[in-house]
Amino acid sequence: MKLLLVYANRNEYLLPPPVGLMLLTAPLRADGHEVAVVDLMAERHPDAVLAEALERHKPDLVGLSLRNLDNQDFKAPQSPLDDYARWVALAGEHAPTIVGGSALTTLPERLYERVGATYALAGQGDRAFPHFVRELAAGATSFTAPGLLWRDNGKLRRNPAVLEGYAKGGSLDWSAIDYRRYRKGYVSCGVITKTGCPHQCLFCDTRVSFGGEFVAREPEAIVEDLRRGIPGYAYNKFDFFFIDAMFGEPAEWTKRVLEAITRAGLRIGFSAIIEPTAAVDREIARLFRRAGGTMATGLVGSLDAGMIERMRRPFTRDDVHRALEIFDEERLPYMPQFLFGGPGETRESVQATIDGLSRHHPLMVQAAYGIRIMPQAGLRAVALEEGVIDESADLLEPTFYLSAALRSEREWLDRKVRELTRFRLSSVPQWAALFARTAWRQLPWRAKAPGAPERA
Repeated sequence: MKLLLVYANRNEYLLPPPVGLMLLTAPLRADGHEVAVVDLMAERHPDAVLAEALERHKPDLVGLSLRNLDNQDFKAPQSPLDDYARWVALAGEHAPTIVGGSALTTLPERLYERVGATYALAGQGDRAFPHFVRELAAGATSFTAPGLLWRDNGKLRRNPAVLEGYAKGGSLDWSAIDYRRYRKGYVSCGVITKTGCPHQCLFCDTRVSFGGEFVAREPEAIVEDLRRGIPGYAYNKFDFFFIDAMFGEPAEWTKRVLEAITRAGLRIGFSAIIEPTAAVDREIARLFRRAGGTMATGLVGSLDAGMIERMRRPFTRDDVHRALEIFDEERLPYMPQFLFGGPGETRESVQATIDGLSRHHPLMVQAAYGIRIMPQAGLRAVALEEGVIDESADLLEPTFYLSAALRSEREWLDRKVRELTRFRLSSVPQWAALFARTAWRQLPWRAKAPGAPERA
């Protein structure tokens, strides 16, 4: 079959590349299908680009990856749903359509109906989508592919979705897109290290989209993906990102991965999400830096003990301070992220975070307020109880929670967010040291470990 895969995400915040689609191209081509990819991220005229691709490729099936339900910006919310529906309709004039992606997995039936596609696929698609394509190519009208949604004589049918992780796969094939578009992004040269998360933070639905247990890849598979990425993307080999909700857990696995990268002598740079849990110790920080880690980040959320507890975070305030102290002492650059406005948040708890951070020396800080209410996150029940939403709210459109004590404090919150995120002169030595480390790792005369590839 001739397949046209469309990356429909246009939210340029952090500039995330089409990770889900890049998992699909290799298995589809291995099955003998002709696969083309259209990336709408940076296109000025996405409708025209999609229309031209449809005319040029004349596909038998068009798949659209829907990454986001909205931009998760309380101050300026935007929804891409009208765009999604318009692109599905445009593609539907040429071929049957199927939608998937993390947005679809969050609200499968509702989003499927909203955009009007022929089919939809919830859950993990690296095996399920090729399975569906094989069934479709064979002329099936009823399907066994996991996670598939379709209409059968007007009746909605849905197969149970699969979220099994990538213990035996997960390699990304970036050759189908122009990766230079993502050079300035936060997820440049992404490599999957682990999927899923067993924690149940009040605001988060990662367990719904990616599974409720950690499914870790073997260190050797991760190293091979890094090694394969170096020649093709040499211009940003020092900007890999580990796609992983909590790279710091389980701690022993994290250490094995970092040791394997060091042994391979790849001379790369990478960043990762390391939440400040009790698992973070000095050895992780040292191994991370030695292997090429350039920055750790994590959604700390708050430095107020009560807020941390109410948001059901997998750490305590003492855990956070201990982890950040380790990062400071080991000279590991880090970027904590703070999100204000959860249940019980007050001026005092916001100020406690600002005061608490003054003990530490982050490279940079991200902060925002107002929390997107996700349909299957615990915050929904709180919002219902407080009357922020009612039972009729399907949460397909962006809907946010802000604590009662802060709803009239927007101007004050804006000032505090600016105070937290402003550039600090004290971080200049850290930036200089980071640039020096990166340059040092690129020197051609530095010895390579046995088995390391030639420098691209």
